[in-house]
Amino acid sequence: MVGLGGIFYKPIFSCDIWLHLKMGEYIVEYNYVLPTADPFSYTTEGKPLIFHEWLSQITLYFVHNALGFSGLRIMRVFLELTALAFIFWAALQLSRRFLVALLVLLVTAYLFRTRYLIRPELFSLLFLTLFYTRFITARRRFSHVYYIVFFLLCIAWINLHPFMIFTGVIIAILSIARIAMRIRGINRWFRITDLPFDPNILFLLFLVASLINPYGYHIYGYVFGTTPMVKQFICEWQPIFISLQRGSLRSITGGVLAFPLIMKGLVIAIIVLFLVVVVISYTRKIRWTVEDVLMGLLMSYMTITAARFAWLLFVPALLIVKYGKLHMDNGRLPERLKPIMLTLLWGGVAISCLYWVSEGYYRIPHNLRHEIQIENYPDVPVKILAETNFSGRLYNPAGWGGYLIYHLYPNYKVFIDTRTHLHGETSVVTSMMIQYQYPGFEKLIEKCGFDLLLFKKMFGDKRPFCSADWILIFENANSAMYLRNNVRNTMNMKKIVEYYKEKNLPFDPKKGFDLEELRKNKHLSERYRLS
Repeated sequence: MVGLGGIFYKPIFSCDIWLHLKMGEYIVEYNYVLPTADPFSYTTEGKPLIFHEWLSQITLYFVHNALGFSGLRIMRVFLELTALAFIFWAALQLSRRFLVALLVLLVTAYLFRTRYLIRPELFSLLFLTLFYTRFITARRRFSHVYYIVFFLLCIAWINLHPFMIFTGVIIAILSIARIAMRIRGINRWFRITDLPFDPNILFLLFLVASLINPYGYHIYGYVFGTTPMVKQFICEWQPIFISLQRGSLRSITGGVLAFPLIMKGLVIAIIVLFLVVVVISYTRKIRWTVEDVLMGLLMSYMTITAARFAWLLFVPALLIVKYGKLHMDNGRLPERLKPIMLTLLWGGVAISCLYWVSEGYYRIPHNLRHEIQIENYPDVPVKILAETNFSGRLYNPAGWGGYLIYHLYPNYKVFIDTRTHLHGETSVVTSMMIQYQYPGFEKLIEKCGFDLLLFKKMFGDKRPFCSADWILIFENANSAMYLRNNVRNTMNMKKIVEYYKEKNLPFDPKKGFDLEELRKNKHLSERYRLS
């Protein structure tokens, strides 16, 4: 667990963290009054805004304010390791075998790699694992204190992250299973389970807690409204097995490229093993409960439809352990399979341990040395924008919107950021068409009336944009910035000329920024990350 903590202690690399920090700061500065309209983007002015993660954003802001980015990284490690501890403890309770619990821990820790980002979802990851592992390992009925604690946690959870709705889905499945068991003859196919709590009371508490937030049930409408759009453009919302199609937006934004083969192979292995254990159980006359079958299938489906939910496979993994133990206890496992199972168990633990030892050897020294993966962000262009204070409209890629907001608001408002649902499909497509220079992107630039263009350099392009109407005013290894060459931007051009003059950097307002010439100076190359 200490080793995993060192690996999870990754430098800041998320696009979203900057926006969450700024939103938290904004809420605190305005005396905890949530704004009704977005203040950060000029394309969303007047649009209604739901701060559906406001409590998380305030929490992140306070942690950062007190402990800096190291505090945020420690918080991430704590939340993820605590969730993994619950899963390990549940696997140990179900199997009574340390090696089995260790393998489940190491496998689910790899699945958690998809949730390395410091974002409000970390709280849902912790609360959902706590709720499910407490339920699946229960040996006796819960006291009334459990209902009180559950209700209070739900109130906090709904304001931290609206993924709390998934708990409602799980409780609904438990209620459905309870009703289904009243059907005549169904007990021939499914085991009767004595739940440690009354799911009807729990579901009522869930519904009441869902209302205790600034937006009531509308907070769930915001979530459901977001999902169809983000599935089109964001790789983690796309199916984990999506095929790579050249020429489509998906081929650029992620899909196959975003998730390695080892992750896909692990997802397939867990789902297939879960289904195999279900089938073998019934051939060996070991019945499952209705809720276990439904929850295992639901989590498998969620993982297949959106790669970001790969961590939910901890549920099928625990179910495999639970019913595998039943096979062992009932003597339903053939003797010839036991040595094979033991060999596979030892092999799985050995391979997993070797993987994490290798990962730690390479990752931990890097993680301890670096606080922010600065190469992911336009730090130099942001510094130039802050010191020159240009006027006019700025184009920026969506992934950099939060970073710009964090460092430049209120002097600059962004074109777009990662709040896909707020900006709408038109702005998202426009941003991607311009960023990746699809045919017709020049007309979109003219239509939007940009004065400044900030490009994220991709795929090794030396010069992502070339036009006589635009002057290159900065370029380095990860970004390029352009100023429209017209009368309206005369003052902006004077500002950039004066800026470079003060920095003793050569700059020709007609030819633009000469990257190759400046690269010859080692000091400048390091300072501005020119190579």
